[in-house]
Amino acid sequence: MTSAFEPTQPDPWMPPQPLPPVRTRTNLWHLFFAGLAGAALVGALWVGLDLAHSGSPSAPGGSSGETFDLRGTFTLNSGGYGYSACGGSGGYSDITTGTAVTVYDAAGTVLSQGALGAGRPDGAGTCVFSLAAPNVPSGEKFYLVEVSHRGRIMVQPEDARAGKVALTLGN
Repeated sequence: MTSAFEPTQPDPWMPPQPLPPVRTRTNLWHLFFAGLAGAALVGALWVGLDLAHSGSPSAPGGSSGETFDLRGTFTLNSGGYGYSACGGSGGYSDITTGTAVTVYDAAGTVLSQGALGAGRPDGAGTCVFSLAAPNVPSGEKFYLVEVSHRGRIMVQPEDARAGKVALTLGN
């Protein structure tokens, strides 16, 4: 006895049934609406990303947009490497007039880029350079200042604004 829910075996002697017709024509309205939906999605993503990245680099952290020029000195104690025309040599050959000075915020975002000024001799094997970085945004809790690739040094905002940045490299 067979149940109503059991599949029945097809009769092998029965002729095959015709297949349903294959749809060969695409509805143009479906294509139109699919394209419209895709364009709307791309536009929404574009606007969303634009709004997410619309922060001004000159006013990070919600500051007022006020800037200042960071100024100070960079002392190179060449300690046996010597110096020529008040610039580094040997392992300090990257320290010279025009060497890059970069100012970062706490997150590591570059806020300003400046350079070392002309150096002046200050004793045996010591050279003191002026350093400057223009248009540093106000309002940071602290600043990180790096000369060349020599590592970032934390500077308090009061010292940065007052021109009291004093960095040293060497013995």
